[in-house]
Amino acid sequence: MALKMTENNQKKGRVILTYGRSLMALTAAHSLGERGIEIIGCDDVDMTVLSFSNYTTNYFTHAPYQSHLDQYLDDMEENIKKYKPDDDRPYILMPMFRDAKIIAKFKERFEPFITVATPDYDTIRQITPKSVFADTCERLGLTIPLTLQPQDESELESLLEEIEYPVLVKTIDGVGGRGITKAHNEQELRTQYKESVTSYGTPPLIQEVIDGKDYCLTAICDRGKIVSSMAYTNIYQFPRGTGAGIMRETISEQPFIEASEKLLGSLGWHGIAQIDFRWTGKESDDVYLIESNPRFWAGLFHSVESGIDYPWLLFQLMAYGKITDMQNAIIGKKTKVPGLWALPALQDIVDNATHFEKLKSAWADIWKSNSNESWRERISMLSQALKETIDTDDIRESYKKIEELGNSATSEFSMDEDPKTGLGFLFIASSILRHGELPPEIKN
Repeated sequence: MALKMTENNQKKGRVILTYGRSLMALTAAHSLGERGIEIIGCDDVDMTVLSFSNYTTNYFTHAPYQSHLDQYLDDMEENIKKYKPDDDRPYILMPMFRDAKIIAKFKERFEPFITVATPDYDTIRQITPKSVFADTCERLGLTIPLTLQPQDESELESLLEEIEYPVLVKTIDGVGGRGITKAHNEQELRTQYKESVTSYGTPPLIQEVIDGKDYCLTAICDRGKIVSSMAYTNIYQFPRGTGAGIMRETISEQPFIEASEKLLGSLGWHGIAQIDFRWTGKESDDVYLIESNPRFWAGLFHSVESGIDYPWLLFQLMAYGKITDMQNAIIGKKTKVPGLWALPALQDIVDNATHFEKLKSAWADIWKSNSNESWRERISMLSQALKETIDTDDIRESYKKIEELGNSATSEFSMDEDPKTGLGFLFIASSILRHGELPPEIKN
């Protein structure tokens, strides 16, 4: 009888986690580091949340792949060789965000030295960009919104008669809601189409608007078979309606699992995947596939807190060839992004220039303070500053309701366990103060 592989008799390993600025990378570092796996972090910037983590053994910077691809590949290969263990312990390269696609593309360059934890590039190319995803879903008979792909303004004009408004104008490779606008008539559509081409360099998709809410199905597959999966929805987003999820709740995966199995099974998917759906919540209504990603997702911490420890499952799959630690999701689990989860109730503050200036001023005063407050105390001071900025009864009531809900949700990272990571919160806060929105890596 074969010995069942357990956590105790598996060899510990070493993992390189990319995109160290993200809370996704921090979640993976906690997941793996707590099991004795060495963590090497990296990014094209220093002073990231992962670089401050107690679980990170070493950290390196590399060139940005978007602008300096050849140097990026050289930097990655150099450091992969540098940190390669002298023994035969598992050694995994685990991309954490959009770099998953580029790392998969050059997998053959890295795999003589390290195991790359991505699906094959040819498989990824069947779901991304969004235009290809639409084609794949149509080929498989999956339900998607009506999607048009005019290649220029002339072709757009020829399609105008068959378009019912409103419609979404989507860049084919956006993240977290970026590059998505809504057109309510022909003139708005023409303008938004032209602006999208100018801003992103490619013709956008034109897609019908589907009633309902957004849902996220996450999964890990072993050669096309879903081994573990869970689904969640955003209770609140910032900005409202189109922005990042900053409070989430785990729901049943059943409405989405059949379509997910058909998509991922047909592709022989091997590794993690995330699929976005749109649905009214009524059992009699169809669920619509919106897009899929071959990478970790903004709600990774939420998935782990809900009982599906994807970084650990992916490590097992890549290091040992199979997943032995089977896990089930905890339905109803709620999590929140610390210091930010109440922002939807305060959207009017952001929309109001005077109120937002008060908030920015309060935030600046907190971090310029010469006192010895801890990071937790400073975030609490930010929450108090938010309350003091509120000056209408309706916003106060909205804030009170969200605060009550927030008290039942788990915070996305605990500075008690990993205190220096509070410095990484500055990256998130600075993005809000500069742009009025969260950075893309904590969006879905």
